[in-house]
Amino acid sequence: MKESEQIETEAPETLRLGVAQPLVRPDAPEEQRVDEAVGYIREAGLRQADLILFPEGYPGPLRITSEYDATTRIAAAAVDSEIAVCWSRVERRDDGSWAKVAYLTGSDGRELIRYERAHPATGDVHPTLSGTHLGPGDGFGLGRVGGVTVGILICSELWVPEIARTLALRGAELILAPAGGGFNRVSGNWKLIGRARAIENQCYLAMTQHLFGEETGSALIAGPEQTVEELNGPGLIVADLDLTRVRWLRSEDDSMEEPKRFDSLPGLLRMRRPEIYGEIVKPREGLYDYRNPPRVRPGLLEDGAYVGDGDSE
Repeated sequence: MKESEQIETEAPETLRLGVAQPLVRPDAPEEQRVDEAVGYIREAGLRQADLILFPEGYPGPLRITSEYDATTRIAAAAVDSEIAVCWSRVERRDDGSWAKVAYLTGSDGRELIRYERAHPATGDVHPTLSGTHLGPGDGFGLGRVGGVTVGILICSELWVPEIARTLALRGAELILAPAGGGFNRVSGNWKLIGRARAIENQCYLAMTQHLFGEETGSALIAGPEQTVEELNGPGLIVADLDLTRVRWLRSEDDSMEEPKRFDSLPGLLRMRRPEIYGEIVKPREGLYDYRNPPRVRPGLLEDGAYVGDGDSE
């Protein structure tokens, strides 16, 4: 299914998704990642993908000390290869603060989604990776690609279940979860959480990261019933997503019949009683203050690639 071939009112049965997991070369200028991204877009297009996902802050800039704009080249590559592209960067706001912004650029070069990360990472994550704390956005990342409703959340937002659930309740059949990297010990549970979000929201979920040094990657395409594809090293994976299966699972109810027709419980988005969930939205003491975060010193990645060369205030 190519986006240019779809009428907006159609509900396509499949979508071919590409997920790129690039290797970070600390000695290479960050701007070179645009060249790499264009190469991945071209490869995904040749493999007839409808959409390609890149990591958080890729092709960037990832750091506030870098200055370049990948927008024009990403849009041109999307048009040339007839593919939608999910990419992101740090952006300076009018008030002087910084935000992580994810874009979904359509195969015609148009901006389909612009999402400011609503829950920036806590602790020293952004000072380490980007050189400063990042401010929060106030909305959700949601749009359509070739008739498919797609949601975006960024990195550790995957671990906040309310975000993915809200995207699913608003119709997302595919959730894109680009991440920064440096997972190491957390990598296994990161992939487990990714699978859980796909299962509990009866959707597809795709995630990927930068590869820093020798770490094992976490690129994953998870479906509502099983893992579709995963990649530990650098490269590109491509898979066909069965959207009819998502819709069937969302429309059915649980059953004791044997043999079962499902590998995950169906009907989960309807198996809810919102009138008794008020506790979730009550104000609480001790919540993280995203607008006035505590001052921290940047942390250290294993290869030392991002330390002490940014503003941690």
